[in-house]
Amino acid sequence: MSSKIFAKYLITVTFVIYAALISLLSGCSADDPPPAAPKPSVSVITVQPRSQALTTELAGRTQAFMVAEIRPQVSGIVQQRLFVEGADVKAGQPLYQLDSATYQAALAESQATLAKSRATLKSP
Repeated sequence: MSSKIFAKYLITVTFVIYAALISLLSGCSADDPPPAAPKPSVSVITVQPRSQALTTELAGRTQAFMVAEIRPQVSGIVQQRLFVEGADVKAGQPLYQLDSATYQAALAESQATLAKSRATLKSP
């Protein structure tokens, strides 16, 4: 039995030795090294110092802090706007000029009614 074990052992050792020799011989090939890559061409510029303004452009929206609504106290036809849109105005400053013909007619009618009422009051 020992000769069978010895034979198996001898076959295994022989196989391992042959495998090691084959791997060593295949790794020791005398290949030439690959040729070196050509050197790349490079351009060169000379930098000159100078000042550069740093700016940032950002998109955005603005909204008025305070908004004044203009509402009429009387009715009438607007003849002229007396302010520029977006300009500052002061309290009490006239903003529009209205057609006075309607008001002149209403004043004349009221004065006529008043005169008629006074005449009626004075007559016995």
